[in-house]
Amino acid sequence: MNALNRFWHPLTTSDKVVEQPRRFTLLDDYVVAYRDADGVAAFRDLCIHRGAALSLGWVRDGKLVCPYHGWQYDRSGACVRIPSRPADAPIPPSAKAFRYHVQERYGLVWVAIADPQYGVPDFPGDIFDLPEWKSFMSYNEVWTTSASRAVENFMDFSHFPYVHEGLLGTEDNAEIAPYTVEKREDGLHYWLEQEEPSDLYGADGTQLVRYEYTLVVPFTIHLKKIELGTGRETFITQFTSPQTATTTELFVYIVRNHSHDEPDSKFGDFTNKIMEQDRVIVQSQRPENLPASLREELHIKVPDAASLLYRQRLAALASVEVDGPYGA
Repeated sequence: MNALNRFWHPLTTSDKVVEQPRRFTLLDDYVVAYRDADGVAAFRDLCIHRGAALSLGWVRDGKLVCPYHGWQYDRSGACVRIPSRPADAPIPPSAKAFRYHVQERYGLVWVAIADPQYGVPDFPGDIFDLPEWKSFMSYNEVWTTSASRAVENFMDFSHFPYVHEGLLGTEDNAEIAPYTVEKREDGLHYWLEQEEPSDLYGADGTQLVRYEYTLVVPFTIHLKKIELGTGRETFITQFTSPQTATTTELFVYIVRNHSHDEPDSKFGDFTNKIMEQDRVIVQSQRPENLPASLREELHIKVPDAASLLYRQRLAALASVEVDGPYGA
């Protein structure tokens, strides 16, 4: 079993799951999801009878109906009606759809294919719904890359002077000082401080900021940006959905404890510009997946410290999957 099956992954935004079943992609397979009076249900998009896509069917009286022969599945995945047989005929116990674990958080539908090892990733400090913090989704796009490449890019700060010159860094201040990476049960934590030459601080403004990164394996990364001396704190969080080995959907949230009377676009437009600059570089990387061996790419001791530990954590999830498409 792919080790990634045991984690929660964001499938889509909640508004895209409606009463009519729809097809989505996760971990190189199709998922059908729909909404009824009991909430969201999700299954592998495949009828056990002849392999038709259940997403082409419909929901009737709380049952998911296959469009091919009308087999009906309840929310547990059990087939409860085969129309081509008498109504009182027994139904084989193996007549089941492959039901997935599902829940909604942060305006997203999350799916776990197998029994999840951990819960849906939390925002640090559970700040998402606190009134003193304002939250919104800033960025939602599909990148042509692997989820691990997209996460590793978000973790990395030594590219700031080049990819985000004049926004997050400058070339005359490119040296990275040593920093400590804390290993946690579910991921990593590390931080650094630097002068940020952001246009958020005025035409020629700079601000001393502290970046605190919290990685939750396999594909969630939080960046807490603290503007030192001001009390202003902002979280930029990337939930990363591994659709296929080389296509990844990104859901980026901004959560801030300041500027509640200012439009979200002031902060969202800046972040989205950063993300689009990143997209060009990340989609150019080859291979699209993280190499199976650390020897296949050259690593620098200080700047790449967090990245190296991330790659090791992915490999440790399941050694049999190290050579797989997701690097985990």
